[in-house]
Amino acid sequence: MKTDFILAVILIAVGTYLIRAVPFVFSSKKETGKQNRHQINLFFKLMGPSMIAALLVVSVASPLKTQDTSQLINVAMGFSGVGVSHWLWNNSGISVLAGVVCFTAALLFL
Repeated sequence: MKTDFILAVILIAVGTYLIRAVPFVFSSKKETGKQNRHQINLFFKLMGPSMIAALLVVSVASPLKTQDTSQLINVAMGFSGVGVSHWLWNNSGISVLAGVVCFTAALLFL
């Protein structure tokens, strides 16, 4: 049962990483091309951070309404994973992946 849960979390983490990484990869490839499509480049540059911000707002709103302190600790561990990995690597995709891993570890062990 735990292996199914861990596998599901890993697949979700990889999926969220790809959702954030693909726009950045495509935007960097578009910039190196000879065609100048300013609006498409701007869209790809803003899409990744916008999705991260949208998911952050949705994630923060729900746990703070509960009285369960263990859930708040799990969320704090996830945020600390995001903060530390952003400070170390300055990569939003890796930060999201680290946050998911820290949140899952807190769920399993705390």
